[in-house]
Amino acid sequence: MSLTRLAVLVSTALIGFGLPASAAPIPALGAPIPGAAPAAAKPDSVTAVRWLQRAAAAPNQVSYHGTQIFTAWGPQGASSAMFDIVHAASQGSEVSVLGSSSAPGAKAFVQRATSTDAAIDGGPLALLQATYQLVDKCCTDLIGRTAVLVEALRGDQTLAARFWIDKTTGLLLQRQLFSQDGKTMVRATVFTELEIESSEFLSHLPPMVPSGVEAVGMGKVDNLRSEGWVCAPQLPASLTLYDVHQDTSNGSLQFSYSDGLFNVSLFEQRGALDPAAVAGFTSTDSPGVYLRYGMPSYVVWSSGGIVYTLIGDLPPDQLGQVVKAFPHEAPARLTAIQRLGTGLAKIATWLTPMGALSPKLG
Repeated sequence: MSLTRLAVLVSTALIGFGLPASAAPIPALGAPIPGAAPAAAKPDSVTAVRWLQRAAAAPNQVSYHGTQIFTAWGPQGASSAMFDIVHAASQGSEVSVLGSSSAPGAKAFVQRATSTDAAIDGGPLALLQATYQLVDKCCTDLIGRTAVLVEALRGDQTLAARFWIDKTTGLLLQRQLFSQDGKTMVRATVFTELEIESSEFLSHLPPMVPSGVEAVGMGKVDNLRSEGWVCAPQLPASLTLYDVHQDTSNGSLQFSYSDGLFNVSLFEQRGALDPAAVAGFTSTDSPGVYLRYGMPSYVVWSSGGIVYTLIGDLPPDQLGQVVKAFPHEAPARLTAIQRLGTGLAKIATWLTPMGALSPKLG
């Protein structure tokens, strides 16, 4: 899996960098999104685009050892996790959880990105450019390094994101994501320590992605739709479908959506949802829809003979709008033979090997 898929879990920030101590009130799942703005129409700064292109390419060119902290805000309050990352540009990253008694010694490996499509910290750069106006804000200092600040603005000029990019290496040092009001921070990532390595080699790499997961490609989306799969080209919150994978062992599909900043993966599998498979989730106002906020958030439901599992880093208000856009039927009583678990543990590893740690991280 590409290094950018790790960003759902390894995006991080420090309260000491001026982040809010608590989340603002969040609308209920499915409530209207206040102040939603159309896509930006103003031209991007050429310099800003070049810096983001460099940031997208940097992980495949620069080796480093550093510490990142991720903070996410939602109805559950603030959730944080700290990671030690040893990154070899020619191989990928070995990621270890730090400062957590719930997942002591947890470690995973994320393979070097092989896609030719530029992506930065979780989302395709092409979608970031298409959805937001990108502007450069000159230079600043961060953890003792000179950095360039780039901002992403919505069509109404509210702030959507800030990126701090190391001027020497092009590495992304810090990222902040904001809700629709342009003021409330919902996700933040920061390197608190960073040491650039002239070379790095990772030995004894942990196991990689489960066998049987294959790329389907966008060219077969129409065929999948004719077979009854729900694969909308667009979703609320300006999310665009850009990738499709399939697990050949059970036929389940993964549809990847992004606006360039936020990312969701929708998993679809034939069958009916076994409520026992979502123990620990919260029931919502919509019958048969189960929710767990965290890093990332999960929403699970079934309708029309398909079990849906939505996993992503969207703010809760936008997450609710996305869920509402899909088919929903009142759950029926199931026989033992009809029951189908969601396979959340396996599904999480599709996103990244670190995904298997997400239940422990919040």
